[in-house]
Amino acid sequence: MKTILVKGLCFITLGLLFNIFFWNEKLGVNLLLFSILLISILLYSYQESLKINSVRISIAFTLLSAIMVVWHNTLISKLVFITSFMIMTGLLHEYRYRTIYNPLAAYIVNFFQVMPNYFNGIQAWIIQSKVKHTQVGRSLAQFRFSFVPLLFFGIFFAIFKTANPIFSDLTDTLFHSFYTLLESLFTNFSIPWFTFFLSGFYLLGSILYYKPFDTLLKHESLQNNWLAHQRRMTKNKLHHRVKNLALKNEYTGALILVISVNILIFAENCADIYWLWINFDYKEITDFSILLHEGANMLLLSILLSMGILLFYFRKNINFYTKNTLLKQAAYLWIIQNGILGLSVLLRCYYYFHEHGLAYKRVGVVIFLILTYIGLFTLYQKISQKKSFFYLLRINSWAAYAMFILLTLINWDVFIVSYNLQHPKLNSKIDLEYQLTRSDKALPILVKNRTKIQDILSRGKIHDSKRNQISMNEYLYYRIEKFQKEYQEYTWLSWNYADYQAYQYFNSRNQ
Repeated sequence: MKTILVKGLCFITLGLLFNIFFWNEKLGVNLLLFSILLISILLYSYQESLKINSVRISIAFTLLSAIMVVWHNTLISKLVFITSFMIMTGLLHEYRYRTIYNPLAAYIVNFFQVMPNYFNGIQAWIIQSKVKHTQVGRSLAQFRFSFVPLLFFGIFFAIFKTANPIFSDLTDTLFHSFYTLLESLFTNFSIPWFTFFLSGFYLLGSILYYKPFDTLLKHESLQNNWLAHQRRMTKNKLHHRVKNLALKNEYTGALILVISVNILIFAENCADIYWLWINFDYKEITDFSILLHEGANMLLLSILLSMGILLFYFRKNINFYTKNTLLKQAAYLWIIQNGILGLSVLLRCYYYFHEHGLAYKRVGVVIFLILTYIGLFTLYQKISQKKSFFYLLRINSWAAYAMFILLTLINWDVFIVSYNLQHPKLNSKIDLEYQLTRSDKALPILVKNRTKIQDILSRGKIHDSKRNQISMNEYLYYRIEKFQKEYQEYTWLSWNYADYQAYQYFNSRNQ
């Protein structure tokens, strides 16, 4: 009873604070403060969950990503925070999950059950309280069923009143007294604000009120990290021999495939080592995009396909086949050769960075390659230790989660622009328009390197969708002026260090 009452009061308070913190603001220190408040209430409501390491890790990751929103304020830090908060909420609601994708899915399901959860919460309070059989209790029970019609009546009334002057005059005439009261409520009414206000309560409802979703939990509880030998008891000797023969045939087919593809990959690796590792010449490459995008993508596809084949063959009883030593050794060799292929992909990325600089998609290839190496290592563990496919999903999903948290530690726009402009070899080859259209946080670097940009500018004008053809200096001036104006419109709730640093830089130049 006490927890329900406290949660209800917190729900109302946080709903009002949500509107104050985020309406007409950008994400910054408001996100960190609100997250701390919300996490504190969740920990009060689900105290048992804090004993579980996975819950603690998700809380730490969520708070770290919130801090990075305040520090770097990059798009990726905001997206990672939202995803991490959903995972954390799902784990706090149900700490028995061992993965991150199931609590994420459970939270999403809970998000779409908010309205029923509201009413169930009111009903639970009525049942547990002493007012159940009083007039107040009966009134609350009736209100539970009339809330939605009343809510939508108010929404549509406000919409029609705002959008249609004739309807507004009609309500003035027919409901003058009643309208006088409504007018005081809707004098400063704004449909976007009202939608935002309701959305805040809806979002909080999906976080604070949880309806158990047993399907995912039951499915996960049946999963194990280790494979089990599937034995089928049969008295029919002929059927038993047929099953053994099928296993031997599957083993033979797997062995032929793994060995033959090993030979093929060995030839590919020899070619890459000779051409990319030892005798690479930049002058021989006419199109580096083919080298990276087509070449690297095909090699990554080859690695993923190889992993899929090994997962298929080592999914069941071949793991327990007594004569599978040669197949396992061939599989280990295949994994090692895929690791060498990965190094060739990494070299292609390096050569491309050396010639054309950094960009988000190019960095993304490297990140994906790192996750692929983690996948190869866990695949080795699966085969050598008879681990299950569930084990691979669990470990690799947590690895991806940690990787995305690490990505929030870098201000990528600043890092990419700084790298590209500080390497003289790139001066004649970088995409200047790409550098000039990075976020406002990179503006100080662009201004500091204005002379260098002018020297290497291969075209005199760039295109901007809001203007016609404008010069680089005009474009930068427009961006700076727009940034300073927008920065001054926000309150301290939107403060973040990256924007503050850029604003201070331009202020010091103007003095």
